[in-house]
Amino acid sequence: MKKSVLALLAFATLAGAQSQTVTYTYSGLPLPLYPDDWNVVSVVRIWIPRALQVTKVTASVQVQYAGTGDLNIFLYSAYGTRTKLLERNCGSLVNIDTTFDDSAPSKFSDACPQAGTGTSFRGNEPLSNSNGENSYGYWRLAAENNGSNSKTGLVTGFSLTITGTTTGPPFIGPNSVVSTTSFNGGAIAPGDQVSIFGVNLGPTPGVRADATTNLPTSLSGTSVTFDGVAAPLFFVSANVVSVQTPTSLAPGSGTTVQVTSSAGTTSTVSVPIVPANPGIFTVEAGGGGQARAINQDGTQNGDGTITGSDTPAPRGSVISIYASGLGPVNPAIPAGTPAPQKPLSVATLPVNATIANQSATVLYAGAAPGLVGVYQVNIQVPLTVGSGTARLVLSVGGNDSQNGVTIQIK
Repeated sequence: MKKSVLALLAFATLAGAQSQTVTYTYSGLPLPLYPDDWNVVSVVRIWIPRALQVTKVTASVQVQYAGTGDLNIFLYSAYGTRTKLLERNCGSLVNIDTTFDDSAPSKFSDACPQAGTGTSFRGNEPLSNSNGENSYGYWRLAAENNGSNSKTGLVTGFSLTITGTTTGPPFIGPNSVVSTTSFNGGAIAPGDQVSIFGVNLGPTPGVRADATTNLPTSLSGTSVTFDGVAAPLFFVSANVVSVQTPTSLAPGSGTTVQVTSSAGTTSTVSVPIVPANPGIFTVEAGGGGQARAINQDGTQNGDGTITGSDTPAPRGSVISIYASGLGPVNPAIPAGTPAPQKPLSVATLPVNATIANQSATVLYAGAAPGLVGVYQVNIQVPLTVGSGTARLVLSVGGNDSQNGVTIQIK
């Protein structure tokens, strides 16, 4: 049966600046291991912001579970290379608390150390599977209960130590292209705003383009192409570049992304194209929390903690929110060009909205006048919505905006 994935985003801390050996540690809450019949794979992710050509990897793993013979424990590199650390080994052994290291004298599955503890052991497959790859991107530890419908557990710890040589040319990984608004990766839409993360992509400090005029396709020596077509640039820096994707991208196909800077040119990364990839601009970076929304009376929507003058929206009133990735507009607007005041360019795909899980009427959805690659959506607050914090979701072309976006209701 296809497993659903419960993913936990982990930002990591760097140990040993400028060292060829670096350690990154997950610092979030323990991740539950569910019964087998829930069909859930629990995934802990660590973001590796260093681009090293890998020569050695060790993985420290801590799991609380009575009967490790029920569990599959796999490590996935930033490139998606899978290494089996354990696969239903050691029967009734309690817990896992070890470092998986190819140089250890014995396999964990052979030793089955008492209470799952020990200094270091080899996994079922060698971690050298990832040697020669670039370390930059998300590494994932996947843990699955594949043997008991009654027992549960916790993944309580995960860290990686990576040794490698520093890579000089610019580099982007297969999971480096994300929506600027939602931070969701996996697909892009025509005319979308996306951010590309990597190393040596541009100048330090970063340089921002004037978004009130036509955006440049080259900025401080950096350019980005999609299938060879240069994209308009919002911002360039050493570790992130923000662009508007070409409006000519064809949904249902894929595109190859490549970044060129003064340090050289990256390899291409393939990304699928969808008709729409809705994301809502939020007050805080990261795609969650309070939406950037304007109340009908012109005040900023909020609970009073953002600017001191932000206020909730009355029921029945209209709020304006700002989004990206809603797809084509009519009349069409060339990529990199601010939307005109007249005529308004209206989204051609149906845009639906819910507030607090209640359907909300969309009065306008289209290009935001004067801005590049930004959509304005005017939504009427349902009369039956309760006061306080309310979840906001946009749906376009079968895709929903990111989880966790909210507005305030009076």
